[in-house]
Amino acid sequence: MKLSFVFARKVAAGFLAVAVAAAGANAFAANVTWKASNQGGAARAWNTASNWSPSGVPANGDSVYFGPLGSGPQFQVNLGSDTNELASVNFTSAATGGYRIANNALVVNGNIVNNSTNLSTAGTGEASVVLPTLRLAGDTLLSGNGKPTEVFNGIEGVGHTLTVTTNNLILFGVPSEANIVASAGTFSLGDIVGLADLTVGAVGVVGGIPNRDPGQFFSTNGAGTLTFQNTSTVNMGVAGTSPSAGFPGTNYDQFQTTGAVNFGGTLNIDWSQVGSSLFTNYTAFDLFDGGSYAGNFSAVSLAGASAPYAGLSFTQNGGEWRTQEFVGQGGQNQWLVFQSQSGNLVVVPEPSTIVFAGLGVAMSGWTMWKKRRLSKILAAKAA
Repeated sequence: MKLSFVFARKVAAGFLAVAVAAAGANAFAANVTWKASNQGGAARAWNTASNWSPSGVPANGDSVYFGPLGSGPQFQVNLGSDTNELASVNFTSAATGGYRIANNALVVNGNIVNNSTNLSTAGTGEASVVLPTLRLAGDTLLSGNGKPTEVFNGIEGVGHTLTVTTNNLILFGVPSEANIVASAGTFSLGDIVGLADLTVGAVGVVGGIPNRDPGQFFSTNGAGTLTFQNTSTVNMGVAGTSPSAGFPGTNYDQFQTTGAVNFGGTLNIDWSQVGSSLFTNYTAFDLFDGGSYAGNFSAVSLAGASAPYAGLSFTQNGGEWRTQEFVGQGGQNQWLVFQSQSGNLVVVPEPSTIVFAGLGVAMSGWTMWKKRRLSKILAAKAA
């Protein structure tokens, strides 16, 4: 009997040890609320224990809450070092202004919920929550019905995925390591950005930040892939000078990857900054610069166009989308053609794939020049 009791006690202790080890730090996870006043916008330190309720710096597995305290133009919380790994970070509307987490990395493995509706004065001025660096310690969801969330020093976390479900993510600055999925939310790029993979889900939207001029690259790192699922939406901008001969510079939005580009959903081309600019034949806007192409958009549209482009719409002919005929540069009859086989939007004197056969050699040289130029720009920005 005594032996049986001792054995049972050891077994019970063993199960307890396994359970504690499996739960790790999360076994003692807590809900921690930021309570420091931010009067006048003065910054407060994350690592000051008394700034939290209950008192103490958030530990691994904790859920952090920011509520409407203070009356400054924004809440600025300074990270003296990277945070512990948080299960969730939650933002509600500040009394005035938005939130800025400054200096180091916010480390998350779980959820970021942004319900803050007041814009921050930091970053692009288009977001209610501004983060310097976001580090994913595991797959993480970004949700909430507030104004956008901005990350301006990149998203770390090789092999992890940030899924944007309802909020709008603004990514501005240096390349990011994590995969991005805009499943039902919006993904906006404001500068030269490198991504591992970008997937725009069935009700997801991707494009540039508001008030952003076309002409800066959207890119993926290395062999990263770019996927637009059916019924997704991508918004691209084009600007122009009159006339712009041959292959123009970077006066248009562009996705660039050496990996696969998978088309689906709707392509919206914002033509409002072109105005009445006229382009010579074979002017090309290389909207999608990839290693390979598959699929096709279900719709291509031209928005904000003025004469002679006003009223133009695209119709599909196989892998080619073409507008109606219009009178363009030099009084020539021209068409706008988007090709899903190349990702190019081209001004042509004849809407036929035969035209592109002679264009191929010139386009290959142009593409190589652009890739070298992009590499230099990314290297300079990372230095």
